[in-house]
Amino acid sequence: MAITLQSDRTDTIELDEYVDYVTRHVDPTDTDQVLASAPMLKALANNRSFLVDKFNRELQDWDTFQSSNGYSSQTLTLGSGNKFFIRANMWAPPTNPGEVWDWESKLFAYAKAHDHNFSFITVGYLGSGYGTSIHEYDPESIRGEVGEHVDLRFLEDTSLPQGKMMFYRASRDIHSQTPPEEFSISLNFMCVSREVSTREQYWFDLEQSIITGRVQNPGSTRVMFCHLAKHIGDGRTVNLLESIASGHAFPQVRVSAYDALAALESGHRARIWTRALTDSSDLVAIHARRELAQLEVAG
Repeated sequence: MAITLQSDRTDTIELDEYVDYVTRHVDPTDTDQVLASAPMLKALANNRSFLVDKFNRELQDWDTFQSSNGYSSQTLTLGSGNKFFIRANMWAPPTNPGEVWDWESKLFAYAKAHDHNFSFITVGYLGSGYGTSIHEYDPESIRGEVGEHVDLRFLEDTSLPQGKMMFYRASRDIHSQTPPEEFSISLNFMCVSREVSTREQYWFDLEQSIITGRVQNPGSTRVMFCHLAKHIGDGRTVNLLESIASGHAFPQVRVSAYDALAALESGHRARIWTRALTDSSDLVAIHARRELAQLEVAG
């Protein structure tokens, strides 16, 4: 389950010290090493000036401020290394009702249950912190279809006030966050790698215990490109789609590639979807069976 971590460290370290430590001593793919590094993150969180120092240094050149930040506007990137990333997330309480709060709610993903495809340690840095309801599931038990039932197990309702640390497991812990009572900041040590980046992340409906969608990831744009290829592609496009259908890491992208192939090579749809039946992902195979069944009905 998601783990609340304890540390009695009261000393402080600087950001570059923390980055150097995890670079030298922590393998982000080794859970034991990640957990053992938690006191160092606590020491960084004890430093009440490092974040504003980092912010001010970068703000001196507005044109390049957070230029490498690929996250939403609630996030400040702090550092990175081989298979890890460090960031600060901001959490705002409700402001005004209506359109403003609708936009903020979407930005912070409040009340939208989701998992993460990476493990991470988070610590409250400022404020009372968001509230969160945590559930767990077995990623091996699902196909990843929207509307699919998921066996969820409730773990706890908790929050992330200043100084509290928690460890979330990749593709296992689901949390639904609620706004803090005051502006809050959390620090995250994220364990990222090529393997992690190819896992799907999902949105969940906790009341119905179903998957409601996929969180946008690097594969999302590839799905869009496959949709585009379906409508404007030519013979050269077919060869490229063949490669994507057989080798892309994301099952949803492979489904979209097969779909585009079937549209561009309409005379060979049965062959294309029969080939898709052999895909290693149940998601792709199920989609293929549906397409073949529709072809059979159509005669």
